[in-house]
Amino acid sequence: MITSPYPHPHVVPPAGHPRVMLRASDLPRIRRNMADFPAVTALWQTLRETPLVRTGAMPEYGTYHLRDYLVLEARALGELLSPNGAESRALIGDLRKTLEGFTVLQGHMGARWGGHLIFTAAQIYDWCYASLTSEDKDAIIAACERIAAETFEMGYPPARQMAISGHGGEAQLLRDLLALAIAVYDERPDMYDFCAGRLFAEYVPEYNALFAAGISPQGPSYGAYRYTCMVWSELLMRPLLHRPLYACTESMAEGLRYLRRPDGEAIRLGDDFYETKSAHTRAHPFAVPLFLAYAATGRTDLLAESDGVEGYLLPDRFGMDYYDDGSWGEGLISPVSYLIFRGMTPDTTPRDIHPYRYFGSPVGMTVYRDRDRMILMKIGEYWGSNHDHLDTGCFQIWYRGALSGESGVYDNYHAPHRKHYLIRTCAHNCLTVRAPEMPENCGFAPDAPNDGGTRRPCDGKEPKQYAIFREHYLMARDIGHSENEDELMLRGDLTPAYAHTCDRAVRTMRFFPNRGEHGVLEVCDDVTAKLPDFQKSFLLHCHRPPVIEGNTVTLTSSGGGRLVCRVIEPQNAVITAIGGDSMEFFCDGVNYPPPEARYDHAELGWGRVCISPATPALTDRFRVEMEICDE
Repeated sequence: MITSPYPHPHVVPPAGHPRVMLRASDLPRIRRNMADFPAVTALWQTLRETPLVRTGAMPEYGTYHLRDYLVLEARALGELLSPNGAESRALIGDLRKTLEGFTVLQGHMGARWGGHLIFTAAQIYDWCYASLTSEDKDAIIAACERIAAETFEMGYPPARQMAISGHGGEAQLLRDLLALAIAVYDERPDMYDFCAGRLFAEYVPEYNALFAAGISPQGPSYGAYRYTCMVWSELLMRPLLHRPLYACTESMAEGLRYLRRPDGEAIRLGDDFYETKSAHTRAHPFAVPLFLAYAATGRTDLLAESDGVEGYLLPDRFGMDYYDDGSWGEGLISPVSYLIFRGMTPDTTPRDIHPYRYFGSPVGMTVYRDRDRMILMKIGEYWGSNHDHLDTGCFQIWYRGALSGESGVYDNYHAPHRKHYLIRTCAHNCLTVRAPEMPENCGFAPDAPNDGGTRRPCDGKEPKQYAIFREHYLMARDIGHSENEDELMLRGDLTPAYAHTCDRAVRTMRFFPNRGEHGVLEVCDDVTAKLPDFQKSFLLHCHRPPVIEGNTVTLTSSGGGRLVCRVIEPQNAVITAIGGDSMEFFCDGVNYPPPEARYDHAELGWGRVCISPATPALTDRFRVEMEICDE
């Protein structure tokens, strides 16, 4: 038995089974889904008839094999729909053998793979409850507790890690242990008291605050992945609560829609793993979270946006996971969950989606997106650490390809490319103010490159609570925004981010969708450095070699787009290009290439253009007008 330090949950699992993901009243709807979606039903049938292999899909996986877990899940749903005592007993026996033989490498993947087995055990425990003996119940619960204790980064009981940043916001608690706690509530109410107690006391209020603007500080990739886990907790609690668990589920789904570029791919923001995956993943980055969001809200427009979700239901290569070939691993989506969740919530009227939207605190960002263009303007009020980048005040422009955006590629969290270039300010369309020597209070290690970028709050440590996040991770203040069909404006006081080098830094971004050939983005900076010899630079990243002629810089995209950048201020600016062979990821005298050369389709970038004043001064003003044109 475990003891919970959290208040007793105000709602508990209902009597009787099933109660994990569904109630008995849902079975007729699931049977209709099977008739209405024969291709998904065929995948489910294929899984039911597939033999277990009981060995890892790869040597480093230990005994984890995604296919085996999907097979066990599929058989469990079959027993729920058409109970057969002998088949149920055989399934329970297979589960126990799988639990007893489970071994996996330690680390975050061990937590994900061990958690997937715990979740599968919860489904079988609940859906085959009538066939369980007392010995089965004790053995399954004990094995799941052992696996959680051995593999979970959150520990067991799951008291470690935090809700708002890091792996504590993934499936360990939000799906795997929560599902088990619901399944075994009759025998072990203490597990539910702990898991649901922490969910209600910590996750629900902190998520409602952190995601109030409808977007995650962790960017489209990790933000979407962790949002998926959040919605799983929403769907698991729905049969208990009969109402939404979070206030932000629907607005977060809408936020993901705005982060999808006209070509269907996710905009590169924060650590991005989509661009290194399969073609299907790149083309349908948000299919899984938006399908689950539809299940939770009934919004049919979210269902329409989840096109391509069927491609994730069964990996092309059994046993491989999301991180290797782009299929959603760990059972976060499967034929079973599709059939259960489709139509779970009655359809609701879709909302009108404007081409533009402002996302407020703690991110502070405006996005314009139509069928041809995407413009992102980000103040970045608070820095999220973890997979967030030091990109306070950045902007991005997409038209027929990336015209000016981020550079570099996310591969390894601890690689020099990521630590010393990818997450740094110099890899983004930002302002840099470089002191001759890196100030001591900017939060970087002594041997870190000096790029002149923003400080790193709390030495880069992840915030443990939302209150700490709001108190210590402030990077900028949104001091004005407006949105209409002719002009989008976003202004931010970036001084907190540059407090180690500047007394004042204010950036104003204006996008005029109807001006010029295909729109004009104007960016203005007012910067007062602490000393006149601090070098100020306005950065423009490009994916092809730039053309510099006088005060004009021309950038092009791979699909025929052109960006004509006119430097209005400072007058007589010094404009230089840094990039090309062995200079693409250049920072403080060193090039930091990615650890592997396997990114044929990644938008690595050519380099950047630096716009600087001709003479040193305490205060300088930048004004750059960027017109989107055809090549």
